[in-house]
Amino acid sequence: MVVEILGESVPLGGYIAIWKVVLFILLFGLWAWVGQWLDKDAVAVRTKQQFWNNIYLGSGLFAILMWFLLPAPFLVVFLLFLVVWSTVSIVYIVHRNTLVSRERKILTPEHIRMLLSREGKKQIKARLMFISSHNNMLPIPTRQDAEYPGFVTAEDLLFDLTTRRVSLAEISPTGEQYQLRFVIDGVSGNADQRERLDIDAAIAYLKAAGGLDVEDRRKPQKGHFSLLIEKARIDWSIRTAGSTRGEQMVLQRIEEQKTMSIDVLGFNPNQLELIKTVCKQPQGIFLVCGSRGVGQTTTLYSLVRCHDAFIQNVHTLELKALTDLDNITQHIVPASEGTKNGARQLQSILRSDPDVVMVSFCDDPDMAKVGTQAIREGKKLYFGIQAPSTFHGLQAWLKMVDDNRRVSKTLLGVLSQRLMRRLCPDCKVAYQPDAALLKKLNLPADKIKQFFRPGEIEYGKGGKPIVCERCQGTGYFGRMAVFEFLYISDSLRKLIRENAPINAMRAQCRKDKMLYLQEEALRKVIDGTTSIQEVLRVTAESSAKTNDRKPAEAAGEPG
Repeated sequence: MVVEILGESVPLGGYIAIWKVVLFILLFGLWAWVGQWLDKDAVAVRTKQQFWNNIYLGSGLFAILMWFLLPAPFLVVFLLFLVVWSTVSIVYIVHRNTLVSRERKILTPEHIRMLLSREGKKQIKARLMFISSHNNMLPIPTRQDAEYPGFVTAEDLLFDLTTRRVSLAEISPTGEQYQLRFVIDGVSGNADQRERLDIDAAIAYLKAAGGLDVEDRRKPQKGHFSLLIEKARIDWSIRTAGSTRGEQMVLQRIEEQKTMSIDVLGFNPNQLELIKTVCKQPQGIFLVCGSRGVGQTTTLYSLVRCHDAFIQNVHTLELKALTDLDNITQHIVPASEGTKNGARQLQSILRSDPDVVMVSFCDDPDMAKVGTQAIREGKKLYFGIQAPSTFHGLQAWLKMVDDNRRVSKTLLGVLSQRLMRRLCPDCKVAYQPDAALLKKLNLPADKIKQFFRPGEIEYGKGGKPIVCERCQGTGYFGRMAVFEFLYISDSLRKLIRENAPINAMRAQCRKDKMLYLQEEALRKVIDGTTSIQEVLRVTAESSAKTNDRKPAEAAGEPG
């Protein structure tokens, strides 16, 4: 009876406080949610994921066990759980904040103010828009988005590249920083250094925009994306690869290839007249010499466009097509084959009975011989060859064909070219050239009143440099081609047939009033288009390439 009375006096559920159970479940759920965030964040900041997961999980389980096993009041074990949990969490946050850029730090005073303000939910005002490889406009992230730090650095980097007219940027890791190397108007130089954490975030963002695997930081990858800036769309290619120091990235601006007319390439009047004479010839071989990046392919395209593709059957054989040519059949060499089967591929094209064939490469004697034999059937061929000057190109062609008599009958001319920077019209400065320099360059001092050079950087108040808005302080804006044209006259044709020495051929070209590359370039200095420093730079590069060749070949280089 007493037991029944005592049992009825205890209310149902009195042994367990419901509010304590609810509080425990809430804390456990919050602990588990933070653990999931830590697991993903450790990967994002590139720290030891397994180590921090073990620390966090172990400390949490220890605190939970103490909650149930310690014979202490509820408030004591509750505070113990909070201390253990918050200590481990704070230690991780302090650690991860040392690994990320300022924008990615969390629970800092700046971050807390941003979270409490409306700015944290607003989109930033971007100077450009990114367009993915799938042609989708990428949304501008808010400050709370995970990709925000990468977007900020990528936007700043690409805006700088676009403003400075950079055509190629190489970004390489060096310790805790990244070294940036820019190419502007064909001239490369080290630009500056950027923090490693910032560039790592930018690389991840750009890889995602370019359709690459963000997680794979070792395998070489290629992709592309676009920018929309001031209503203009600019295409960029992106290449990444791993290294012992970290991930490397190369950004290259994809220029719109414009097939120009020979009238606007930059020939002087005498050269243009001879070029048009060559183009009118129904058969023969014309050589275009140059190296990578000097506009050789553009010149070859312009030459084949001199022929009416509606009337004549025009073909090309190229390693890579830079642009589509209307009504011209373009043959692309498979990447797996390269140039090793060039002669066979050219023979295959010639079987289709073309009138004109442009071959963008030729380093094979068999290929040169096939092309020379095709002239018997009334074909017209343009060949691109790797040579630093017209005389080197002529020597190389004679060696490949190995028949001077046949070369003398089929060769129409040899063209060599370089690209030089134009002086910025807004900041170039006139000056009186030194008489000794004019004499050294064989220029009449009494007829030349002034040369032009890049303007010097001026400094305003506080020592801040005042940079030219057009050229961004480089002193140059854009590039132009300068040509050396060796026309095969009847007199020179006779010397080739007789296997005369190259010096005799050079002397004959002088009699035919041929100007060498440096002399053609000096014309651009006299009319104020470029500077003497730029001419010396371009011709010095040409001389350096010449010195790498055999002495017998170097004898053909113009002075």
